[in-house]
Amino acid sequence: MLILGITIFFCHIGAYGLWEPDEARYAEIARETVSGGGWVVPHLNYVAYVEKPPLLYWLTAISFWMVGVHAVAARAISALAALGGLVATFFFVHRTFGRRHALVASAVLATSPLYAVMAQVLTTDMLLSAFVACALYAFYMHYLEGGRWCWWGYVAMAAAAMTKGPVGIVLPVASVGLFLLWQHELSGAIARFHAIAGAVLVAILVAPWFVAMSVMVPGFADFYFIGEHFRRALDPNYSHGEAIYYYVPVLLVGMLPWSMLVPLLAWRGMKPNPARRFCVCASVVIVGVFTLASSKLIPYVLPAIAPLSILIADGIVACAWPDEGGRAPLRSPDTRILAEAGPLLIALGIGVAAVAFESALVRSPYVAAVRFPMYAIGAILIVGGALITSAFFMRRMTAGLTMLVLTIAAALVAGTWARIDAEPLRSYAALSRVVAERTPDARMICFRRYVQALPFYTHKRVIVIGSQGELEFGASRAPDASRYFMNSEDDLIRLWSQPEQTVVVIDAPDLARLSDRLGAYTLIASEHTKRAIVNSALSRDTSDGQRSQTLASPPRRHSDISKELGFNLFGRHPERSEIFPTEVEGSRPVLGAFSESDFDARQTRARSFTPAAFVQGDDQKRRLASDFLAKLFGQASCAKICEKNDALAGN
Repeated sequence: MLILGITIFFCHIGAYGLWEPDEARYAEIARETVSGGGWVVPHLNYVAYVEKPPLLYWLTAISFWMVGVHAVAARAISALAALGGLVATFFFVHRTFGRRHALVASAVLATSPLYAVMAQVLTTDMLLSAFVACALYAFYMHYLEGGRWCWWGYVAMAAAAMTKGPVGIVLPVASVGLFLLWQHELSGAIARFHAIAGAVLVAILVAPWFVAMSVMVPGFADFYFIGEHFRRALDPNYSHGEAIYYYVPVLLVGMLPWSMLVPLLAWRGMKPNPARRFCVCASVVIVGVFTLASSKLIPYVLPAIAPLSILIADGIVACAWPDEGGRAPLRSPDTRILAEAGPLLIALGIGVAAVAFESALVRSPYVAAVRFPMYAIGAILIVGGALITSAFFMRRMTAGLTMLVLTIAAALVAGTWARIDAEPLRSYAALSRVVAERTPDARMICFRRYVQALPFYTHKRVIVIGSQGELEFGASRAPDASRYFMNSEDDLIRLWSQPEQTVVVIDAPDLARLSDRLGAYTLIASEHTKRAIVNSALSRDTSDGQRSQTLASPPRRHSDISKELGFNLFGRHPERSEIFPTEVEGSRPVLGAFSESDFDARQTRARSFTPAAFVQGDDQKRRLASDFLAKLFGQASCAKICEKNDALAGN
């Protein structure tokens, strides 16, 4: 199970840039911590950032100090937390159910897509899940055996609170309380679990940071406890409001394909086991607490995956080895139920492949971006489902379950390529790296929206012009706020006009709207909707009034870029080939010859662009199309699209 977890959680962990906004934000806080920003008050863009307790930042900063500041070091904390939760689950189930249950439960947990995906994302959710799981397991072991288990539970609960606040205390306490109520053993629980001494221990571990923050940062208590917890939990208009049933589909999809087996498993006639009741209570409390909260996001429910995995494993073992999980001894294995896992996987694989095939009809750009990894996932599920079905029909329980786990694991590993392919849609790491390389001494400005990756990859403080967002609390208390936080376009033009070299990261529509006021500039990087432009040094070679555009990297042949992205963005209409723009100068295209006002019309025409259409035109039209795509989508995306079209067309 350890090898399985390491393979799934660490595969391609550093192959793509930090995603916006969470990963880049938390990594930058840790970078500023280790570079001298202070360990008590977290800082983002060098102003106080107090939305979360600091444990994740501390651990990430230690990782940076040990192995360097990069994506692997940042994501390693979540991956190690996921691995720790997996190991804790194995040992807990081994002590309370048995070794076979432990193997199946840890396999279900490691291969649940939501758990596996979040193991590679730098957020507080996986670290919280690991500490909550450890606290729950320790408290149950204390209920079962006594001894010192409860003290480990209180330490884990304090760590959970230092990761994400009071919810790290509420979840274990409410779960244990509901379980004791169900067992009719609630009376005497305070003495049994040394609750008063445990509360003192938690306070000793947690309170110093909160007290220090309240003293050092005026307004912290009101912002953190009232705004970030009470309002977030009770006010539906505060943040991320969703329907009451929001987490039902999240859990169904997040635990595929295991969740599809739940209605089929033989739950009746199983031996009574208080550990099963405890897992039911923990699952109900965790899902219930986050359901009742007004603010809802997919990762919030992650702590429920571990107890739910244990319950699903219990049902699987009861079918495959009924002498261990059922009431009647030596009952024959129910192969019909487990054999249905194969056809379910085949159906799921066909569905994934069908969505990839019809990606042009899906409005979300992510489906088109990850089209080819989806084909791979679909093929793995179809082939694996066929092998699993044959194994179960031959009554080879162990072989069938092993194939089931390996099939899901292979699909999850293939899914890591989807993250690489989706990077241009979710990360500004490439843009930020180019800015850092080409303008190392420039002043950095973000217009309208703060790009989280920019300070992390450039190691510089960024001037924010426009909405301050989550920086508002710190900016309002920063002594140099007037230098780094501004509001108007006039401020942008004033800074831009100064002789100091200045880089502005700006949305493409804003750049088109302000281009006349900005005057001459050099486009040094382009990614998704963002453009990075510089006002001097690189643009001094251009003539007065002429706007120079420089690619983010040297021109490359399409066949040199096949590793960066694989998808056909434009659908399948090979008969439509005459959609190329006609602006030319001699035999070569004019880079940036297309006005921003033409974008909407050209985007509409571009949606019918195909691999066949791309290669049907002559070389001149081909070059024009490349430059048109570079202008429309950014140079990096253009090169990736062109390369995949080459591959598909066999050119």
